[in-house]
Amino acid sequence: MVTQALSYNFDSGTSTAMLYESVVLAGDKERYLDISSFLSGVAEVTRTLGTVVAGFFVHGSLELTYYIAIGLSVLSLVMIFFMREPVQKGRAEKPSLSAIVGMVKVEWQLHPSLFAWMGVFQLVGTLMCMFYFYYQKELPDLQGWQISSLMLVGSGVNLLAVYLASQLGKRWRIAQLYPILTVLTGVSLLFVSLGTPLAFLSIYLVTNAFYAFYQPIFYNELQENLPSPVRATMLSVNSMLFSLSMIVIFPLTGWLLDRLGFVATFFGLGGVLLLLGFLLLPVLRGLIQKIKEERLSV
Repeated sequence: MVTQALSYNFDSGTSTAMLYESVVLAGDKERYLDISSFLSGVAEVTRTLGTVVAGFFVHGSLELTYYIAIGLSVLSLVMIFFMREPVQKGRAEKPSLSAIVGMVKVEWQLHPSLFAWMGVFQLVGTLMCMFYFYYQKELPDLQGWQISSLMLVGSGVNLLAVYLASQLGKRWRIAQLYPILTVLTGVSLLFVSLGTPLAFLSIYLVTNAFYAFYQPIFYNELQENLPSPVRATMLSVNSMLFSLSMIVIFPLTGWLLDRLGFVATFFGLGGVLLLLGFLLLPVLRGLIQKIKEERLSV
């Protein structure tokens, strides 16, 4: 799990940066949001189908899921070798690990508001997806076909959310949308007080859709604020900020669940997100203004 988490952090920065650079070099920069949203939709479908397929092997043949994953990973490696990396004029030689760390340090000194901006999104985003992770432990109480149906419905809802993101992201900035999504997530969590399976399932689907909705828009605007030479590195730093937030918030939420119970914990988290939603609007606007000022001063 640790190795997979590290590989995800490195891969997410590299692949996202490569996609953006490829789109820019192709002269389709204005279509990046549409393309990234489409790929998010593809990833959503494949993850869901993978989960449903794996469900057939869970009882008695779990090891087959690992063999399938290894086989698909090998196939992915073969395909990656045929990919062409976009070449930027004046790009330096491949930097060493120490050079990358130094690069991040310099960026931190030159653009501290950008790091703060990423940190706010990843911290609040982690809070937004806590119900998604912890409600999954309740799913074994459902029958197999019910779990598969829930996954399929969730995939459909997320696909709709990603499509809406590709459309609304062209008209609204993330600083306007994110506080609204945070408030809506908080309101959704308050319905956990109903204590019914239908309420829990609805919250599970809705909160996950809100999280899926803002991701393409956020990454689209983040790309615009990153210079090409440090794009992949900074995107990986962004992913690691999510991992660091998860390291703290995930066990803390589990500790609260053990002591306060499921309903009380997520009702309280809903209240926290409501408060954060109202605070985010001025905070994000201030950070965006500082990011612009720091870019002009460099």
